[in-house]
Amino acid sequence: MEKPKTINEFAQLLNEQGKSYFREISALMHEAQPEVIETLFVSQPYFYLPKYETQKFHYRPSVMLAFFKDHLNIFAAANEKYEPLLTDYKFTEKHTMQIYFDQPLNREILVSIFKESLHPKEKE
Repeated sequence: MEKPKTINEFAQLLNEQGKSYFREISALMHEAQPEVIETLFVSQPYFYLPKYETQKFHYRPSVMLAFFKDHLNIFAAANEKYEPLLTDYKFTEKHTMQIYFDQPLNREILVSIFKESLHPKEKE
């Protein structure tokens, strides 16, 4: 099977539940940052702001999604901060959030995570 080249091609490859969650997450991402760019990185959805486009992928403030048959993973810098508030979701040791397709989305907290993750961390 050929890898998707665009975000639309990617979305078409998802099962119905995956498509639904992708649309919802994408809408929340645009609610958090209306100017967010959606693209693919390693064949998975990747979101970032145009003003950080000159930074290399691995150093750019961003949110990345990874879709599986029954869940999605969200890689975002702010996951760790909000993990205590999202006890219904599973988190890995590295604070990757896992949401199963039978779980409701906590829209308010996800928007906060996306807003914070799309900007560089302030130096303490």
